[in-house]
Amino acid sequence: MSVPRSLLASDLDGTLIPLERDSQRLREVTQFVDVVDDSVNLMLAYVTGRHLALAREGIAEVGLPSPDWFVCDVGTSVYRRADAGFEPDEAYREAMRAAFGGLSGVDIRAAIGAIDGLDLQEREKQAEFKVSYYTRGRPEPYVDTVQARLDAANAQVNLVASHDPVSGRGLLDVLPAGIAKDYAVRYLHDHSGVDEQHLVYAGDSGNDRAAMLTGFRVIVVGNADEELKKDLGIEAVAQGIAEKIYFAKHPYARGVLEGLRHFGFVSQ
Repeated sequence: MSVPRSLLASDLDGTLIPLERDSQRLREVTQFVDVVDDSVNLMLAYVTGRHLALAREGIAEVGLPSPDWFVCDVGTSVYRRADAGFEPDEAYREAMRAAFGGLSGVDIRAAIGAIDGLDLQEREKQAEFKVSYYTRGRPEPYVDTVQARLDAANAQVNLVASHDPVSGRGLLDVLPAGIAKDYAVRYLHDHSGVDEQHLVYAGDSGNDRAAMLTGFRVIVVGNADEELKKDLGIEAVAQGIAEKIYFAKHPYARGVLEGLRHFGFVSQ
């Protein structure tokens, strides 16, 4: 009997890429890689807020394997593995263009204007269909003000807020309406050939929340934000998907591996 193919779609920073680069954490990444390399039916997709070049740099730094797909820029770009490296998925790009309703990043920035405590992220962290900000402290207090200004400009967008526990800064991404990591994960499901029971998503922060509530199997790594864990627990029960969400005891790559074993995606 043939073993069905499965897909791990995972966040990078704070999930597979540890925030601490000590020898123990890097050994855990190596252990994860060894198990994945032995699992011939397991495909990989990295779902990250990073742009493609920075994502490839990040996996090289810690020794993660090259994936089958990169989903970059908080779900607004998809790249497929090709002979020459990775190439943009043009069908996905067209979907992003339609969702943004013809607006550009320049239009979005102009509509938001200046808000005390809200600062544009570095140029290399902006993308064709993503405008990204830092916030002073947690991002939630800024969401209503930003949304109100965008509503006034008739902008059709989605706001994704998360928190960096290391720097203490908030992160606020402005994406096309209806687009976040969850949209990209559904797209991967539809185009990878795996069934619903053989796709698992792993993450640690607020910008993973939507993807974690899509109804696929989910691994919440042990170092995830405590507010996120609490929220997911409540929402999962309310939506009847609690059995699909696994809260790992261990952090980072070790937690992802723990979750893969829990769901039977790997045998080691």
